[in-house]
Amino acid sequence: MFIKTRGIVYVTGLAILSAGAGLTLGSLPVQAFQPGEEIRAFSTTELISEEIRKRLSRKFNRRNRAMQARGDLAAFYSERDYKPVWITDGQLNSKARQVIDELARAGKYGLDPEDYRTPVLNDNADDSLVDELAKAELMISGKALKYMRDANGERIDQTRLSRFLDRKAKPLDATEKLGGLADADDPARYLTSLHPQNRQFKALMAALAAEKNGSADSEPGERIRIPRGPVLRYGMKHPQVALVRRRLGVPVLNNLIDPRVYGSRLREAVIRFQKSAGLPAEGIIGVKTRFALNAPKPDRHKQIIANMERWRWMPRNLGATHVRVNIPEYKVRVVRNDEIIHEERVIVGKPTNKTPVFSDEMETVVFNPYWNVPQSIIWNEMNGRIPAGYEGGYRNGRMWIRQTPGPRNALGRVKFLFPNKHAVYMHDTPSKSLFSRGRRAFSHGCVRVRNPRRLAEVVFGINGWSKAQVSRRWASRSNQQVQLKKKIPVHITYFTLWADKDGNLQSFGDVYGHDNRIYAAVTKGVAWARAHFPEVRKVKIQPRVAAYDDYSSDGYTNDWWFPSANSSSYWSGRNVRQQKRRVRVYRKQKRRKKMAFDEFFSLF
Repeated sequence: MFIKTRGIVYVTGLAILSAGAGLTLGSLPVQAFQPGEEIRAFSTTELISEEIRKRLSRKFNRRNRAMQARGDLAAFYSERDYKPVWITDGQLNSKARQVIDELARAGKYGLDPEDYRTPVLNDNADDSLVDELAKAELMISGKALKYMRDANGERIDQTRLSRFLDRKAKPLDATEKLGGLADADDPARYLTSLHPQNRQFKALMAALAAEKNGSADSEPGERIRIPRGPVLRYGMKHPQVALVRRRLGVPVLNNLIDPRVYGSRLREAVIRFQKSAGLPAEGIIGVKTRFALNAPKPDRHKQIIANMERWRWMPRNLGATHVRVNIPEYKVRVVRNDEIIHEERVIVGKPTNKTPVFSDEMETVVFNPYWNVPQSIIWNEMNGRIPAGYEGGYRNGRMWIRQTPGPRNALGRVKFLFPNKHAVYMHDTPSKSLFSRGRRAFSHGCVRVRNPRRLAEVVFGINGWSKAQVSRRWASRSNQQVQLKKKIPVHITYFTLWADKDGNLQSFGDVYGHDNRIYAAVTKGVAWARAHFPEVRKVKIQPRVAAYDDYSSDGYTNDWWFPSANSSSYWSGRNVRQQKRRVRVYRKQKRRKKMAFDEFFSLF
């Protein structure tokens, strides 16, 4: 007779095999069990543990993120000797039901509940369904781990989505978090604690709930078009005031008031609309307010989801004192203990020269800086020539140009350095008129500050300097670099929704189109988002300029230019014209007598 227990086959005819060794069956310490009794000797928990071990020990079929999750589950359960966490006496315990209920409420945090769907077991499940119980145990742990990772900001890899999104969440310690969830008295609360806990994220949650309930804070009334006309101010009487009332849903309370009169209630509604549209809240209806009133309503749901995802990418601790730049708002703020101590307008990069989104630390402030001209500007805009007020030369076979300090320097009187791979920093600018524009995306990627002296006073005040010390540095005309004793965190952010002090969300324009990319990535995947929302990239020419003797008889050299990263459009349009222009310049120089390198360089 054969009895199979835990993968081992015992043969009752062992006496026949051992007879040749002089042994008898009676001499062996064997305890007799009936087949059914031996199987029942193992508890349901032990059988589930064995099934969990076998499932986690199977060979991997694919190498992807699911393999990583399975490896994390194997590490977690191996530490617990493969004992189930969510199954007790062949049924789901109370902790499992709390976790399942919280996973089903993932939508209120901007996540998709379908990503965390767990199995449903009957309360009268039979103990013999060991396979189903083990499968349910692993699925609950796997879905809970995915939820925690998504809440931690690991839902998508934003660096694959755009090279201008450079902020990565710290990877989650799966074994530690699963252990914390298993040992928590309130597993649901443990799961929700992994989401951002700041006031802005909670305001977005409230807006998302209102949007789902059909009571979102959207502009009421009909979609009325406001035609061109005079500037409407408080107290004026004009037929278009009645159209604005209908557009914003502000009726007349009684028939004694003329609907064409611009009253106080309408002014309050206009101010609220201007705040939500990112316009100056003056209560005056001019060209920009008319344009915003006539513009189609943005997809609020898409905005909320994209901004909630951005908060998951942000560091949980921004720093007690930090500098925050919000690109769509065109504002920089210095925050200390959640209080804004300084706020100013800024200019950010053009859509073709986007300002990247990242975090770093401010380390150095440079008074009267040099401006080292990037290679793309040298060849795309300066055409390899050195203008007045600049100096240059050759280094490692490449041309370099820099602008000397002075009132006309492109960086102004001061720049604030927080070293990063994007070579982006904040600085002054002589072009002050651009700060009066509503849309201020004009730079090549760096952040220009309207009042840099005041920002320098705040930054150095954090480091213990007085205003007099800053003034002495400012008055000096020499180039000076000052290292900060206390490094200040700098966060370049991209939030198109921001809650004011009253909790009302203000909306800002999606200047770089990141909202569409992020929403598409979290709903349809990064590959789909990159294919349907490609970035607009400016073709850059970064040639290596050779010496005069390196040129052949026709004016060309193999080192004259290199193909750019976007080589498909390299030989078209403006780039070809620029290259031909440079070749003509060198052909003209070839006809002259050969001269020393320094004399040749002085011609540029």
